Amino acid sequence: MFKIALYGGKEKLTDEQRSALHGQESLPLKVSIRQFFKILVPYWKSPDSKFAWFLLFLIVALTAGAIWLATAINSWYKRFWDTIQNYDLEGFKYELMIFALLATIHVVVSVYNAYLRSCLAIRWRRWITGKVMNEWLEDNSYYKLQLSDRKTENPDQRIQEDLNSFVSSTISLLLGTASDLATLATFSVVLWDLSHSVTLTISGYTFTLPDGYMLYLALAYAIVGTLLTFIIGKPLVKLNFRQQRFEADFRFSLIRIRENAESIALYQGEAQENLTLRQRFDSVVHNFVRLIKYEKRLGFFTLGYAQLAVIFPILIAAPMYFAKIITMGSIMQISSAFGRVQDSLSTVISNFSSWAAFKAVIDRLALYFDSMDQSLSVHGIAAQREGSKLETLDLTVRMPNGTALAEELKFSLQRGERLLVRGHSGCGKSTLVKTIAGIWPYAEGQVVLPEQGRALFLSQKPYLPQGTLRQTACYPDEPIFDGRVEEYFTALHLEHLIEHLDEQNLWDHMLSLGEQQRVAMVRALLLRPQLLFLDEASSALDEALEQSCYELLIRTLPESIMVSVGHRSTLKAFHTRFLDCESGAQWLVS
Repeated sequence: MFKIALYGGKEKLTDEQRSALHGQESLPLKVSIRQFFKILVPYWKSPDSKFAWFLLFLIVALTAGAIWLATAINSWYKRFWDTIQNYDLEGFKYELMIFALLATIHVVVSVYNAYLRSCLAIRWRRWITGKVMNEWLEDNSYYKLQLSDRKTENPDQRIQEDLNSFVSSTISLLLGTASDLATLATFSVVLWDLSHSVTLTISGYTFTLPDGYMLYLALAYAIVGTLLTFIIGKPLVKLNFRQQRFEADFRFSLIRIRENAESIALYQGEAQENLTLRQRFDSVVHNFVRLIKYEKRLGFFTLGYAQLAVIFPILIAAPMYFAKIITMGSIMQISSAFGRVQDSLSTVISNFSSWAAFKAVIDRLALYFDSMDQSLSVHGIAAQREGSKLETLDLTVRMPNGTALAEELKFSLQRGERLLVRGHSGCGKSTLVKTIAGIWPYAEGQVVLPEQGRALFLSQKPYLPQGTLRQTACYPDEPIFDGRVEEYFTALHLEHLIEHLDEQNLWDHMLSLGEQQRVAMVRALLLRPQLLFLDEASSALDEALEQSCYELLIRTLPESIMVSVGHRSTLKAFHTRFLDCESGAQWLVS
């Protein structure tokens, strides 16, 4: 499990402090940096990273080669422009040939550098996405996350989009920064060598420039620009964070309409849904407008800063050229070297928007992983496996606010017995089933399940996964082709669907709720569980169909323990035991 608690070591957070951090739109910078390394390190310590280290070595080698090429081209500038100034045609032709060679090598190095970075990114993303998906699905974490932390928005987006952004941005920004630092070191030496101490007289004023003056000017230029960029662009961090959240909320609302299209159409709820969508989209637009306004301000500064950087070194070197101290080639070489140093120092300026978006990604992932860590403390009752009976001992079930739904509940069901759970709506019937299943954390007591066989839970709205109808009927096992699927479809009056068994479709949208419930009944008949729970699993069927379903289940699964939750009086005939909610948290077993 990724251990990405917001503060590690001996420093512990209270619930109030953690809630405050989860409510922020941007974490403190020191927290973001700490979380970055906690997300970064696991992959590079994993066995899968061995080839990634090799790819990284090749990328670093190609980057070093690119820097060497940059110095070679910088030296070429001086020679090339000197041949033009000296009207040296043969030298001009030779330097063109040298440039063609250097340019070809540069293209090959740049293309393979980008290719290897992409290879590294997809390997890393495959590993980290696979690990996070496993952890999200393990031990019902995806369900516990909903119970323990309502502030963690769109975990699907964290896994799909933010992990991808984290990997790609880490590679591009960190390797880019490392390359900039190496370029800075290399061209600082070049720029120092090109700016020896010189005494100039301009308009009657004499002054002396020290050794390395061009390097000092480049440093001052970049530092001032970086500080101003940070001041102007600081709001972009929060705005990028909000933009991702608003976009995700808008996308989620669109998905909800698609998933509930039939219900919305029957309610004629288009106007209300349109209002909700417009409200969500208005948040997207309003935040985006603020975002582009700040980006406009930053763009004016950064583009103006970059344009001034083109002419600035030439203005500095021009007096020496007109004093005939340096040649035209030297001016071009100084301009190129100054540009390289200034670009390397100005990496924060040129990539500020990217760094701001990257920090927002780290913050969202940090909050997600912290919530996942907190969900580990959410535990249902771990059922004991022994014998062949279902038994509860002193079982107390509560709501999240502490209200008791059942207190010290005791009952025992032997093989072949069938229990009907009855009571008014909201008394906790479905929550009791979740408790026995081990996914409801607000409970204490003991649950004993049969040692052999599996347990199967059928809900009022069955889960129909993606795939063919045959796969749906056999879920979560592999599809079978021995004729039993067709037999049970016919027995439950679903014969009109047999010809579509091996077609892929959105079956939860194509089938009525009654058809979905009967497909779920087929699933129970195929899987033959030792313990079967039916939580309003036949509520959409008429009494005749319900009777057919229960009779087939009882005939096919005579040794299975069956627990049904329902309101209909007709269900009584199919059960041998009854559990009734009397009043409050008191239940009566008969």
